[in-house]
Amino acid sequence: MLKQPTQAGRTWKFWWAAGAAILSFGTLLALASGDVLHTPAYVYTVTPRFDPDAWACGQERFPRGAAIRLVSPAGSHDLAPGFFASADPEVSFDGQRVLFAGKPRREDPWQIWEALVVGGEPRRIAAWPEDSIRPLYLPDGKVVYARNTAQGYRESYRQGYRLEVLALAGGQPLRITYAPGNDLTCDILHDGRVLYETHGELYTVYPDGSGVEAYRCDHGVSRHAARQLASRDVVFTTNSGFARFTSALATQVNMVPVRGGEFAGPVAEITPDAWLASFRPNAAAPYAIYSLNPANGALGKLPDAPGVQPMLLAAREVPRRFPSGLHDWAGANLLCLNAYTSRTKITEGAIGSLRLYSQGAEGQPALLAETPVESDGSFFLHVPSEQPLRMELRDRAGRVIEAERGWFWMRRGEQRVCVGCHAGPERAPENAVPKVLLRADVPVPMIGGGK
Repeated sequence: MLKQPTQAGRTWKFWWAAGAAILSFGTLLALASGDVLHTPAYVYTVTPRFDPDAWACGQERFPRGAAIRLVSPAGSHDLAPGFFASADPEVSFDGQRVLFAGKPRREDPWQIWEALVVGGEPRRIAAWPEDSIRPLYLPDGKVVYARNTAQGYRESYRQGYRLEVLALAGGQPLRITYAPGNDLTCDILHDGRVLYETHGELYTVYPDGSGVEAYRCDHGVSRHAARQLASRDVVFTTNSGFARFTSALATQVNMVPVRGGEFAGPVAEITPDAWLASFRPNAAAPYAIYSLNPANGALGKLPDAPGVQPMLLAAREVPRRFPSGLHDWAGANLLCLNAYTSRTKITEGAIGSLRLYSQGAEGQPALLAETPVESDGSFFLHVPSEQPLRMELRDRAGRVIEAERGWFWMRRGEQRVCVGCHAGPERAPENAVPKVLLRADVPVPMIGGGK
């Protein structure tokens, strides 16, 4: 249970109520272009130094400490003033609570906490020796976060940060990512999927760990710190600034660049034409919160301490809940409708077989099994669950046609249908029954035994 607010909390509650009356008018801030922005209340992480990529190699993102600050027209104050460090603020859907990663003492690991906006002592949600960061609210009384199981940098085939789901009331966490490397939460999409980043790319997975896929298949630039806008577009940072994914296009759209300086996502959307973003004019300066017009790149620095990770302090739309479709049986079933439906062109009739690999003890692919592919490119497999998997297409002479370079996984009892081979989620299947199902409705076992 959350403790009752202290006297300081009651005072803040009074001023919060007073500030709410004028919140719709906001605070007037001049943009670099001369426009005026109405800025509502928000939270952000105050820090003199932020290293956004440090987490991926077991280093500290906030080497000089951090504190979550609540800012409104009535003033500002720190959310957890007794903590050595607090960061990664996530506002609840009703706008009344803030989830965050924090450490009361310098020597403590990062853990998941929750605090009331009106004040009071924070409540710890998760307690274990490993660092846990970037918590996000799920719509069913649960949270998802990244937990460091490796305790520092490991080779790429080892698991570093992995994603877990935990009830706000406590209990045992559910692991939902199983590929090697480091995974970091970004956002909860409107459709209920968890958006996360790994190896400089954006992926989605359902809260039960099923249905993992790349958000787009135009792999290339490094993408980080994504967040979904009210339009359902997804905005993220790249090496050259912000870019976005929109449902009408299969590739990213680069946004108006800001000359000089660099951004650290994610952004907070006030309106479609006004965002809050973390920006610094040069590498020697600390990041600070700026207003940003995404249409023309105009910036205006907000008058508060340096920091990152802005988020509006207001009620917001609740994502859809995801009803899990997992079954209680060992392994998982995978049906491919047509492997010729591919991002890269594969000559009709060229595919002879498919090989399935798992991950060996030293990270190398270890062959599980091989099976023929139907003439229409369809195949139906029964594969192991909760472990890294990789597929490879070969021609009739045994030469590699197409091979996955990353790893995916399937959950126990998962049944999944894919359109094609690296086709991307934007592809739709043809209206035809795959030949593999005309031949048999039992999947080919691919559990192991391959040479």
